[in-house]
Amino acid sequence: MKQPVYRSRIIFVLLFVSLLPLCLVGVGAWIVFGRLLEQKSLEMQRSVVESHAYSIEAYLTEHLNLLRLLAESNTLQEIADHSRLSDLFDDLNLSGSGGFVDLGVIDKNGQHLTYVGPYNLLERNYKEAAWFEEVMINGVYISDVFLGFRQVPHCIFAIKAENENNIWILRATINSDQFDALVRTDVLGKSGDAYIVNREGLYQTTPKFGSVLDTSSLTDIEYHRGVRDRKVHVDNSVKIQVTTWLNENRWLLVVQQDDSEVRAPIIRATAYGALIILMAVILIVITTFLATRHLTNRIDKANAQREEIYRAFMRSAKLASIGELATGLAHEINNPLAIISADQTNISDIISDLDIDTKNLDDITESLERSKKQIQRCKSITTKMLQFGRKRDTELEVTDLTKSLQEIIKLLDRQASVRNVELALDFEDDLPFVMIDPVELEQVIVNLVHNSFDVMPNGGKIILALRLKNNEALLEVKDDGPGIPQENIERIFEPFFTTKPIGKGTGLGLSVCYGIVKSWNGHLEAENLPGKGTVMRIHLPIADIRKHSNT
Repeated sequence: MKQPVYRSRIIFVLLFVSLLPLCLVGVGAWIVFGRLLEQKSLEMQRSVVESHAYSIEAYLTEHLNLLRLLAESNTLQEIADHSRLSDLFDDLNLSGSGGFVDLGVIDKNGQHLTYVGPYNLLERNYKEAAWFEEVMINGVYISDVFLGFRQVPHCIFAIKAENENNIWILRATINSDQFDALVRTDVLGKSGDAYIVNREGLYQTTPKFGSVLDTSSLTDIEYHRGVRDRKVHVDNSVKIQVTTWLNENRWLLVVQQDDSEVRAPIIRATAYGALIILMAVILIVITTFLATRHLTNRIDKANAQREEIYRAFMRSAKLASIGELATGLAHEINNPLAIISADQTNISDIISDLDIDTKNLDDITESLERSKKQIQRCKSITTKMLQFGRKRDTELEVTDLTKSLQEIIKLLDRQASVRNVELALDFEDDLPFVMIDPVELEQVIVNLVHNSFDVMPNGGKIILALRLKNNEALLEVKDDGPGIPQENIERIFEPFFTTKPIGKGTGLGLSVCYGIVKSWNGHLEAENLPGKGTVMRIHLPIADIRKHSNT
């Protein structure tokens, strides 16, 4: 599987298992807590309206009690005196914070006995007025807003009094502006509106849009217990309307507010929650990408190590299988070669005893020499096959690599000069010793140098570099040839793999070298330097001289 494919799959799975629960929790919280907040908002509105209704009822009760106190504290003769009534009116407004506009005393026949106020109502008779009959029956009365004789919207409070066998009515008009201000108290934000309507749907107080005694938009006025809330459409907008009944269920207090303003706290809470979830999503995504990159890098590294181990295993398996084949094949070939070599010697001896002319003798001798060379070449091949195919008992000893390499270069120096190749040794001073077989070292170095010779037919330079690196001896054979093709770099240590023409190589040289270095507990590797040649690196462990000196 290619890296981008499994990386994207891992990212998808991690994001799915991380974000799905988070999204479910977020949606669930939005639904549950959204509804809960909406219910709490409506409960708060109902509570505010209920408290507001109590305030209005208290205002009405307070003013009625003030009138009742005056009626019970004075006789008809006392209160019918204009100066006395005027003083009582002043005291009444002081107690009621200026809540009364006028005050009058009316006898049982509906005639004004005395009056204090801004209107000329002394001559008016109220016997035929609906409120007069109501107060005579019930003893107390709070009217709806009406025009009356003064043709001004107003609301009256009336108390029936009886003392000294006299029946009379104390009547007062409340301050409409003060009452409107009380009702319109800003209790529910900027879009809120509060007003009172009677059972016919007529405004009893001034609304935000409209006037007193105008017909309201309420079309289904019906009695209900307690406080009720509902959504209504007013002027193409949705409003939350909360209502409760006042004044012995004769007035309906209406408080309404835009639905958007009611839901504003819910929207803010939802926005904060969404912001938190978004931050969590961003954190999860970033963490997922970083974790996935780290994980896939580890996977890539593990895959690379696995591939390297697999290639090493396959190389070892090939070496083992080819080694067994080579051992048997070498034994099988050596026996006929020995017979052929012995017969060739016998033929040479017999020919020397025969009387053959010189020309024919030379031809026969030349043929025998050629066959002898081919026999030696076959023996050389089988010897390499035997070295490759079986693990001979090597004699490892503490070896000075610098000294051994100097001797090997002396052996190869003449061949190098003939091939127009410069052979040089580059080493550090005071290098530690290693445990190797000096004879096998010569075989390995000669093989590597000859390979460099073959790729530089027009001459060049070969450097044998020796230094200490990472607590091990590093021996490098560098040439400035054309380098190894990249497609072959992984196969050069395979048995019988060669790029040389037929008859020029067997493909066993590097395989044998690889096996020899491995028997020293070392490692042989190749690196291609494009345009600069090839370097073969031999890593060898440092010898523990104290251990070997004790043994």
